Amino acid sequence: MKIRILGCYGGQLLGFHLTSFLVNDTILLDAGSPTEILTLEEQSKIQHIFLSHTHLDHIKDIAFLADNRSLKRWSGDADAAPITIHSLQDNLDTLSEHFLNNKVWPDFTKIPTKKDGILKLQSFESECTVQIGDVHITPIGVNHPVPCTGFLLDQAGVQVLFTSDTGHTDRIWEVANAQPNLRAVIIDCSFPNYCEELAEMSGHLTPKGMAKELKKLNKLGEVAIYLYHMKPETLTEMATEVEAENIPHLRMLTQVDEFIIEA
Repeated sequence: MKIRILGCYGGQLLGFHLTSFLVNDTILLDAGSPTEILTLEEQSKIQHIFLSHTHLDHIKDIAFLADNRSLKRWSGDADAAPITIHSLQDNLDTLSEHFLNNKVWPDFTKIPTKKDGILKLQSFESECTVQIGDVHITPIGVNHPVPCTGFLLDQAGVQVLFTSDTGHTDRIWEVANAQPNLRAVIIDCSFPNYCEELAEMSGHLTPKGMAKELKKLNKLGEVAIYLYHMKPETLTEMATEVEAENIPHLRMLTQVDEFIIEA
């Protein structure tokens, strides 16, 4: 399983990109920044987007991926295939009503034609696995102000867990602990410790909150732990606080990271 980090921050400043992870060149986990990072050729390989929730930092570049792909389709490029967006039905409804609504952005489920939209919407249910090739992706509900799922990825019997945006939660750790070959966890860590009240209010974690959550993971100390969704303006302070937690095999993600996870 190859995971390329396109963006991993919870805010956008010059040089910092929003959440988007590219799996095996064809699957996106969220779409905060792919068109800022990927060439048109690389974008053309994307076939699926697994959307955790509909906050803007996770959906922004759906708009521009669709625009780029639709233009290629309109120009007669037979390889410009539709992109399927997988998410909870509530999230797909929100996309349709408030984003792809011909007011905020054109409805690319009906462009270039009503019968041949460049975006396809496909709902999933929490804890019902979706198979894309040999990758199995299981959404798991987490604690956020809007409907939100993390994702368990499994390829060739090796698992990676992405919590997505979450505050304190339980079910996703129960699922993680049931995995025989869990190799990595990507977990929310958004605000410095002095923002604990803000983190709780907004459904996120601080370094102290993140450390508390990881105590629920049976394989803590055995698997790689990666932090994401850090606010760029507080990175230095957060790095100090994260280091103070002294958690083994843990580090903050950067947007140049790429992992090959093998059996």
